[in-house]
Amino acid sequence: MMKTTAATLLAALSTLGGTGAHALGSDYSYDTFKTADAVSWVQLCGTWGKTRQGTYRVVHADQYAQSFLYVQWMTRDANGSLHAEHTVAIAELDNDHAEVALADLTCRATPRGIVVTAKATSGHDDKLRRVTIEVGPAPGQYRYRAQRTR
Repeated sequence: MMKTTAATLLAALSTLGGTGAHALGSDYSYDTFKTADAVSWVQLCGTWGKTRQGTYRVVHADQYAQSFLYVQWMTRDANGSLHAEHTVAIAELDNDHAEVALADLTCRATPRGIVVTAKATSGHDDKLRRVTIEVGPAPGQYRYRAQRTR
């Protein structure tokens, strides 16, 4: 009985660890911030796709005194309207327990995608950090880096 319970618990814990879930928090999806009052910064930046016809859109929202950041791979339809082909939440930020606030956001195009940078303050410590997020070229692909500046 004890062996079965331990194995079940271990299996359950291993499935939680593989999902990228954050301890003590809820992840917030892009749909949470569809109202304009929650969004504080939107930037179209760089191109993607085989023909470079797509564009990246970076969306920053504020809630609970923290930042939520989303990157979208946008394409144009036959009428020329932009539509999100893919949206990714930056998991390191988009959790109500992350307590990271971003300021001075910038986005620049690179040959392989875009780089988003910002100053960041953390509610978990008094350290000011610089955040760099390298995005692209495949939809959903990004790398998050936080650096201490003092």
